[in-house]
Amino acid sequence: MLPVHERLAELYTLSRKRPLTQAEDAELQQCLQANAKYCWEMACLNNAALLAAAVNDTAWLQDTTALMTELRFTGRTAKRK
Repeated sequence: MLPVHERLAELYTLSRKRPLTQAEDAELQQCLQANAKYCWEMACLNNAALLAAAVNDTAWLQDTTALMTELRFTGRTAKRK
């Protein structure tokens, strides 16, 4: 889990108890944007992994799996070649 996901959960929990402040609401929007980007990138990598498996390209599959692992732990991936 990335820190942005932890903060998103925290802001959600706060919003269930009281209205968020303007700063908290802005932070919530930033967290939602970061989460959407993360989900999009993970979906793209997952699709690439499925394609790599379908065509039996083990090098591509290993590269894609490594990128997925990197994204899961850091929230970012290295530039692709």
